[in-house]
Amino acid sequence: MDTVLVVQTGDEPDQQLLRTAKRHVSGTETEIVFCRAVDEKRLQNNLQRQANSEREVEGIDEMEEIAKTEAEDIASDAFGEEIPYRAVGLVGTIPDDVIQMAEEEGCDHIFISGKKRSPAGKAVFGDVAQSVILQFDGPVTVTTMST
Repeated sequence: MDTVLVVQTGDEPDQQLLRTAKRHVSGTETEIVFCRAVDEKRLQNNLQRQANSEREVEGIDEMEEIAKTEAEDIASDAFGEEIPYRAVGLVGTIPDDVIQMAEEEGCDHIFISGKKRSPAGKAVFGDVAQSVILQFDGPVTVTTMST
């Protein structure tokens, strides 16, 4: 194992996810690629609302830089100098672009947060973590963030 992908899709860091990933790679040479992922459709809706309210609109490129900065801050706090990591920002179609990133980075394990939902809720509304599990050809560790 050389590289794992840790994905944050929510606005707040999932501390359980970060601790789990850190524990998993501790004592190894494994690098963490920490990704702050923003769903493009959700961002487009927010941009449209901002444009309609005459507020300043951030483009996708700018949002990707913001996501990368957020990822760097979170990863630095979580992993410090103990764990090798690289922070990236992603604005795209989730989970498809997350899977693509994992493949491009040569990741053999993904860590991601899931939402607490009933099985019926997952079937009706879908779940990013569930889609990653079904699409990724490797282990996926899912944590559920307490709200």
